[in-house]
Amino acid sequence: MGIIPKSPPRYAWVLSGRHAPTPAGGERGPRSEFEVFLERFGGQLLSCSTVDQPTSRVATIFKHLGRPRLSLANLVQSRTREFDAIIASGEDIGVPIALASLAGGARTPIHMMFHGHHLESPKLRLLAPVLRRMSHVHFHCLSESLRERTRAVLGIPAERCHATGYGVDTSYFGGGDMGNKAMIASAGAANRDYATLAAAVSDLPVEVRIAADSTWVPPVEEVGTSGWPGNVEARSYGTYARLRELYGRARFVVVPLHPATHACGYAVIAEAMAMGRAVIATRTASPPDFLISGTTGFFNEAHDIEGLRTNIRRLLENPVEAVEIGRRARAHILETHSLDRFCDRLERIVAASIGRQAPA
Repeated sequence: MGIIPKSPPRYAWVLSGRHAPTPAGGERGPRSEFEVFLERFGGQLLSCSTVDQPTSRVATIFKHLGRPRLSLANLVQSRTREFDAIIASGEDIGVPIALASLAGGARTPIHMMFHGHHLESPKLRLLAPVLRRMSHVHFHCLSESLRERTRAVLGIPAERCHATGYGVDTSYFGGGDMGNKAMIASAGAANRDYATLAAAVSDLPVEVRIAADSTWVPPVEEVGTSGWPGNVEARSYGTYARLRELYGRARFVVVPLHPATHACGYAVIAEAMAMGRAVIATRTASPPDFLISGTTGFFNEAHDIEGLRTNIRRLLENPVEAVEIGRRARAHILETHSLDRFCDRLERIVAASIGRQAPA
């Protein structure tokens, strides 16, 4: 008799927000991790859009109370037997799903992307002893530094706390020739320290263009620009296409951050590196693995105006070095942090948790 092949795994990827497909003929932005993962390995996407027609009485109550994530967590729990593993887009939905599984007695593996935003939260620390004992719950940290901090703060066992990393669409952010003008770019609105950047470039012969948009906070037209030097402009760029064009015109990219214990600035750093740009970023308590100081960019200490000015001047005065660092940056992202590489790492861990061997 021949060996009966195993059926493909049944995955659920749960988004904490809503998801609407790109309209026909609409502008296509970068692909997301969940799109590539589900395309390659199969599964079902669940989001707050799913609870528009809740299937349980409890989910209906949570929805009417204005608690869409709790409603979604309850919905996932009610359907847990339909899946071999559940992947949550972040701790904001992963922790509620884990607690719902505890209440329901289910032990389907739960894998949550962990950004560390709530590591200092008394509520999360209070839940830490419970999460430590939940052997079916896994934490996927965006970097090794965040993994170390998560283990130190929450005490999650090493075998369930993974440095799965970050993934960026290297096809969308695909490199390009630098513009001829002396211009550097920055982007993002969450936890940004643009005042330090403005002070660092005030006497430098360079234009600075800031795309003050963020996935995590509402877009803004201005970011406290009163009193800034005339060579700095901050505004909303509106779309990913315009952001990509800004990266493409920049000599290099600067990501100034306030001190933080969670992962922040990762998206802009990875996108700029994928575009073949050297990056100068603030070193936080949880820096990304893919920015290697002196190789793919430079780290700067928080609020260090003089240090940032020195790094910016170095790349302005040595354009050949800036190009070479940018080339190494894109090569490193392609090798380790493309969407495919990220999904490969995630799939291996998820497959192991359900007793399967991921394809090589």
